[in-house]
Amino acid sequence: MDRLEAACASGHAGTASTNIRHDGLAIRQRSKSVDPQVSDQPGHKEHGCSKGGNAMSDAPQQGDCRMDRGDPRCRATSDCRRRAPCRRDILRVAAVSLLACQPATGRAQEASRPITLVVPFPAGSNTDVVTRALAQQLQESLGQPVVVDNRPGAQGTLAAAHVARSQPDGQTLLMGSSVMFVAGSLIRNLPYDPVGSFQPVSGVGSTSMIFMVQATSPIRTIADFHARARQSAQPMTIGFGSPSGQVVLALFATASGTRPTAVSYRGIPQTMTDLAGGHIDAAVVDLGSGLAQMRSGHARAIAVSAGARSTLAPDVPTLQEGFPSAEMSLETIIAVQGPARMQPDVVTRLDAAIRAALTRPALQERFATASTAVLTLDAAGLDSRIRADNVRWEALIRQAGIQPE
Repeated sequence: MDRLEAACASGHAGTASTNIRHDGLAIRQRSKSVDPQVSDQPGHKEHGCSKGGNAMSDAPQQGDCRMDRGDPRCRATSDCRRRAPCRRDILRVAAVSLLACQPATGRAQEASRPITLVVPFPAGSNTDVVTRALAQQLQESLGQPVVVDNRPGAQGTLAAAHVARSQPDGQTLLMGSSVMFVAGSLIRNLPYDPVGSFQPVSGVGSTSMIFMVQATSPIRTIADFHARARQSAQPMTIGFGSPSGQVVLALFATASGTRPTAVSYRGIPQTMTDLAGGHIDAAVVDLGSGLAQMRSGHARAIAVSAGARSTLAPDVPTLQEGFPSAEMSLETIIAVQGPARMQPDVVTRLDAAIRAALTRPALQERFATASTAVLTLDAAGLDSRIRADNVRWEALIRQAGIQPE
């Protein structure tokens, strides 16, 4: 017999009180004594409401009404309505109280866990620079740690596969880019769906690619490079460290009618190192990395893949200017994605925090340094942009003659 029954059984007058614990929650019950005359009311003992008795008896005790509170028989007497809550009611209140505490506990645990932004390229790449700028602002606005995890290799698919199989709790996110959304056109037997395995969260930025040669090279324009490629007995070597660079290189090869040797690197920093060392003839890198090398005097820019010249380098022509009859303009977006099946409220919270961070001057300055334009897109807008861009990217990949590897 529990403590409530004992207290009710021993009380004939005055007040009985007891503490009941249910899953760590304490509930204090106060049971008023019942008027002795009430027990003589017709039908009272018949429906299980008794004022007293031996504590060891099996008969119902005071405060231990065993009828369902909604049962019409229980409403037959006024005593049950005056009586302290039944054990069933007390335990029900305890259970509800316990459940009410769980969301707050879950939010506290969530806030203490770090959010991981997975970058598909090595430290020092444009995506890495942009991600670290964003991580700093998110950490301040969300009030929880935000870490950057670089997982380069396999044209970004290693990082994407890692995020695709992560828990959809919003703690592990991918810094994706345009060409990664169409990775199925570049790589066979992907272990994930480039679109279906991910939940768009928020747009971050947009940039383009740029052709670079050594600072001491006699090549000064894309026309010079084209002429050199056509006349050389050996194929020209062009390095790239991202899927976007691979697509731009293929577009150049198709438009120029040449067959340069494509050299793939794990990341853009390694590509630029080999270019500076004279191991390759040219490199296709992101705009931010290329302009940084140009400003330092280590390399020369000869063309950008954007549809218009960059305001950061107005003297550098576009690829489209070099090949007017071909479709050569290509820009890439950087966006935050999570695993599929993320909860809508989690997506909304992260999206709002990211878009708020993009409005801060400190972050915008970092983006400008990386030659990356701010791209403000909510989750729905990002989903529409990805699906629209994929049609064009897939067409350009086919036009460039790229076959899945």
